[in-house]
Amino acid sequence: MGFLKTCVLRRNACTAVCFWRRQVVQKPSVRKISTTSPRSTVMPAWVIDKYGSNEVLRFTQNMMIPMIHYPNEVIIKVHAASINPIDVNMRSGYGATALNMKRDPLHIKIKGEEFPLTLGRDVSGVVMECGLDVRYFKPGDEVSHKPKSLTHTKAASLPYVALTAWSAINKIGGLNDKNCTGK
Repeated sequence: MGFLKTCVLRRNACTAVCFWRRQVVQKPSVRKISTTSPRSTVMPAWVIDKYGSNEVLRFTQNMMIPMIHYPNEVIIKVHAASINPIDVNMRSGYGATALNMKRDPLHIKIKGEEFPLTLGRDVSGVVMECGLDVRYFKPGDEVSHKPKSLTHTKAASLPYVALTAWSAINKIGGLNDKNCTGK
């Protein structure tokens, strides 16, 4: 991975230009690199352009498909999404400071660059593309290895509810994999 950080890979030429060595290294053309292509495709999405009440919600058919920025990320083609209390609160600005810190830990970007912000954290769909370090998923996998008996709509309604129930059982009830046998 260190080689990729210090080199620029040209996809078509299969050549790596190493600036720190000032040399060109030919790479075999069979190496498969998983990167997102330039933003040329759009998708429909509910977005907000500022924090506020329901009036800030806007539906667009022209939201740019996200790009993989880190090697542990995946791009999902969303078949269904659900809205939960987190999304409603995010619309009002909840978590903005934490999300902006995660997006821009060095405070390089200017304020407001998080917009348009796509809502809908609970999703079900199919993995389209994987970052270089992703090993658990591959393109074509249903997220998150959705049981075949569930529709995408039903699967999208579960994550927040399931994590809330698990948290209550685990944190409040004290049950875990070591002490819940037979319960």
